[in-house]
Amino acid sequence: MGDAIKSKKKKYNKTKKDLNYDYINNISTFIKEISNINPFQNTRKREVIEIRSLLIYIMRDIEGMTYESIKNYFIKKGRKMDHATALHSYVNYPIYSRYNKKLDEYFNKLLDASTTEKIRKQKAKNIIDQNDPAIAELFIYMCEKNTIDELQQ
Repeated sequence: MGDAIKSKKKKYNKTKKDLNYDYINNISTFIKEISNINPFQNTRKREVIEIRSLLIYIMRDIEGMTYESIKNYFIKKGRKMDHATALHSYVNYPIYSRYNKKLDEYFNKLLDASTTEKIRKQKAKNIIDQNDPAIAELFIYMCEKNTIDELQQ
């Protein structure tokens, strides 16, 4: 019976794919550069926790990564973490950003520096949340037109 379980584990490990973390590496490097804080430090200092939460929020909300893949990424970077810690950090990001306005600045700098489709949608969402809905609709139209033009080329 034990051999059957071991063979299933081996089969699972062979089919399990590693995620491509190149884009997330770029994001984490950018966050480190603009904040001068390493989100992978093994510390509970408030400023590090908030930057780590920003990174996890981006990984989850914008990139759509699972909590398990976020955990694996942090482990690869030398930071102890489990999926529950990633969930806790993600859920608390809005609270941290309410009291630390620098997090919003960092988030907006990241949005400005990126050109991916996911980021465009996030910019449109921010406009909707903060401004007149008519401006947001115009922005969404412009983003969609730009995407259509890119596809036609």
